[in-house]
Amino acid sequence: MVSFLSLLMCFARVALAIPTTSLKPRQSWTLGYWAHEFQNYGCKPIIFIWAKATIEPGNMGLTVGPRLSDGLKAAFGPTNVATQGVDYWGFIETNFYPGGAPPWGIYDMQLLLSAAATCPDSKIVAGGYSQGAALTHRAIEGLPTEVKNKIVGVVTFGDTQTWQDGGRIRNFDANRTLIICNSGDAVCIGTLYVFPVHFDYIKWVPTATYYLAVKLLDDAAVRPWPNGSFVFPNVTIPSQPPIPYPPQPDAVDEAVAARGLAAASEALSKGATTFHMS
Repeated sequence: MVSFLSLLMCFARVALAIPTTSLKPRQSWTLGYWAHEFQNYGCKPIIFIWAKATIEPGNMGLTVGPRLSDGLKAAFGPTNVATQGVDYWGFIETNFYPGGAPPWGIYDMQLLLSAAATCPDSKIVAGGYSQGAALTHRAIEGLPTEVKNKIVGVVTFGDTQTWQDGGRIRNFDANRTLIICNSGDAVCIGTLYVFPVHFDYIKWVPTATYYLAVKLLDDAAVRPWPNGSFVFPNVTIPSQPPIPYPPQPDAVDEAVAARGLAAASEALSKGATTFHMS
């Protein structure tokens, strides 16, 4: 944790009450379903790459993505965060590709992450929801080591590859990964059965924002942003939001649940993953 910086967070589930008319184009909140700030404006101290869920509109979606983006901007200031959605068509059918995501989406996310890694003073955070979580797994696992080393934190929600990948992103540091799955969300235990609980992830945005903010500040303690490149906003962090409890998938097939939980327990016992569920 960073001792010499005032811990700076305020959690917002929606855009804060700062009028967008007072902000320059590069300082806007994440309004609407699209975000191309990295492509349009280049390197910023923080670059946030997001992969939306199946059939969500735009490249950010309308649920978790924009809110998580604005949570980071509330914590660090809109001028310091470049949010970029992955431009891919997330059809229902593309969930059935090997690895749970379409090749063109994986390629696009890898291009974005690789380009962001060329920014010498930027810190990268990333995440995805549902099919976007699978896309995040497949994109990050195949990146060169030097690109992975620039990614300080990843959060996934309703992760369709949780069980398949042992509760982690393969070939990536589990200490920089938070996987959030609701109790009873069958997609997290190796199926593609979708229950209403799969659409209830907005409530975890404060937890995810807190997690990524801590990772960013921890990294800044080791590799500070150059003087003058980052201006901390005058906000404070209230308290740590609840971390999701271990899964209790009583709403899904018991045999499937048992297999998924056994794999997760084995991964946890080996210290292989950050496996948080509610």
